[in-house]
Amino acid sequence: QALGDRAARAAERAEKEAQHQVLTGEYEAIRLAMDTLAEANAQLQGRFSPELGKKSAKIFAKLTNAKYNKVVLSRELAVSAGEAEESVVHDALQLSQGTADQLYLAVRLAICDMVLPPDHPLILDDALTSFDDQRMEAALSYLMELSRQRQILLFTCQEREGRHLSQAFPHQDHTGSFSKQ
Repeated sequence: QALGDRAARAAERAEKEAQHQVLTGEYEAIRLAMDTLAEANAQLQGRFSPELGKKSAKIFAKLTNAKYNKVVLSRELAVSAGEAEESVVHDALQLSQGTADQLYLAVRLAICDMVLPPDHPLILDDALTSFDDQRMEAALSYLMELSRQRQILLFTCQEREGRHLSQAFPHQDHTGSFSKQ
């Protein structure tokens, strides 16, 4: 009598077993989806990483005035770089801060090249702030080259980018392109 009606308990148990089966099915579906996504991600990284590495290396060479020409991305997209005369590559953490910043900019620009349609603008916000003047000049030269293919909006809290572009490309109209933020 303390346990209640036997038929009610049996019905409650059957309901709980049905709920358990539904939840087990949902769990299995989620597990299968996660496994499928992990496999697809590994395949995508396996195909994406080499192409991204090649594009990044070309850009990185331009940003570093050909001092570096190797970029390697692991399947986990950890980035390493190597100098033109060396056969080894170094993890980004082993590079100087300025070189690492150039490397990360090269990778970001390569990703944009791979995933953005050509008619979409590229927006950079303070992307060159940590660059010294030599690195900034190389980056701006590359961005000017890239601007022949796509619109580039460069926001900065500094005036040096505008000054450099006005001096380096005096025959191009930069009015209105640069304003102090």
